[in-house]
Amino acid sequence: MANAANVDPTLSPPRVASQHRLAWLDGLRAVAALLVVYAHLSRYLFRDVRAVSGEWLHAGTAGVMLFFLVSGYIIPASLERHGSLRSFWISRAFRLLPLYLVVGLAVVVLGENGLVPMDGYLSDHPFPAAVAHATMLPDMLGVPLASAVFWTLSFEMAFYLIVSALFTLRLHTANAAVAVSLAVLAVVTAPLTPRQISSVPGVGNILTMGVAVCLAAGLVAVTSARRWAVRAGGLVLAGIAGLLLVANQEPAHVWDGLLIVAVMFVGTTLYRADRGQTNWWCAGMVAGVVAAALLSNWIAELQSLGALTLRYQVRSVVTLLTFSGLFAIGRLTSGRRAPRPLVMLGMISYSIYLVHYVLIKALDPILANLADRLSPIAQIPVLVLFLGVLIGISWVTYRIVEIPGQKLGRRIDRLVAPPSRVASPPGDREVLSPGRR
Repeated sequence: MANAANVDPTLSPPRVASQHRLAWLDGLRAVAALLVVYAHLSRYLFRDVRAVSGEWLHAGTAGVMLFFLVSGYIIPASLERHGSLRSFWISRAFRLLPLYLVVGLAVVVLGENGLVPMDGYLSDHPFPAAVAHATMLPDMLGVPLASAVFWTLSFEMAFYLIVSALFTLRLHTANAAVAVSLAVLAVVTAPLTPRQISSVPGVGNILTMGVAVCLAAGLVAVTSARRWAVRAGGLVLAGIAGLLLVANQEPAHVWDGLLIVAVMFVGTTLYRADRGQTNWWCAGMVAGVVAAALLSNWIAELQSLGALTLRYQVRSVVTLLTFSGLFAIGRLTSGRRAPRPLVMLGMISYSIYLVHYVLIKALDPILANLADRLSPIAQIPVLVLFLGVLIGISWVTYRIVEIPGQKLGRRIDRLVAPPSRVASPPGDREVLSPGRR
């Protein structure tokens, strides 16, 4: 019988996600999505509440960090369940790209018609902008984003590249060492390069095209049947991630860019501890080191901005405790049945995350007008209506975009993936054996 802990709920039919051993992950995704929605929507509705909560908690940061922890936890399970990099990348592509492309196209269409704000670069330079977004690394290529929330997917992509490289080099269980190394490097090098290499005149488009070509070549290599090509491709993918994370980090993340990836590897280390592949003492130490590095860099950033007040330092601690505490609560209660509403929201959390920001921007004039005219109590029905519309749209996109995309990915995987799983590095048969997938 398949181990439920090894099943990626993002690739499962809705009924599977309701099983309590997986539902805690969906519950955490739901909470993360709601935190991000609150962070963006409270710029319009309930501004007084935001004025108070914002002094003590970075809700948006807590939400995305919780997403990153969950992703770090589940990705190795997905990779080991599939048993090959080819199947893994097919599943990831058809899990993320369909909705990502639909939302990006919707923003361009709405933006060209003046219905949502859109950076002029996207219409003035459509080809490099499209190529950058197709790599899912636009935020690290210095290309303006079609939607502001796309930045997290660039970090997801960088994480996938590093995980794939580790897998090809038989280092896929070295997550603790990677997390600690990234944390130490982040503290030592922060802030990262003050000027992106893509900002040098004439370099931006070359970098975008070069990364796109190398990414395509690396993915072809790691999904091939030749072990030398698999390992060479892994090094190429690691090189892309390393270059962009260190030398072309978006200015907003020069303090915590490396730490975001470290947080994902903390999630992976916790997964290894759950599987008995590392001990909990080691996992706790890794989490502590990364947490200390986060606080160190957050406080250093506050100091660089002249905002090193006691309240903001406390806010950094509260934000850290919020997302790490939520993950801990989710994991500790994973043996219990999660609240069904949270599970349902978690199932469509990817749609909620990508759709909510576009919806807010499309309704900007209406929301701003209502926020100015209505009292906080009178804003409650507006909030309920907005959430109803958001959840409704997200459910539709989940049903007509996400699920068909995942099904198509599984069909393609069955057609192209060889039974022998030759892309798996030698020596991994214990991890990847059919009985444990």
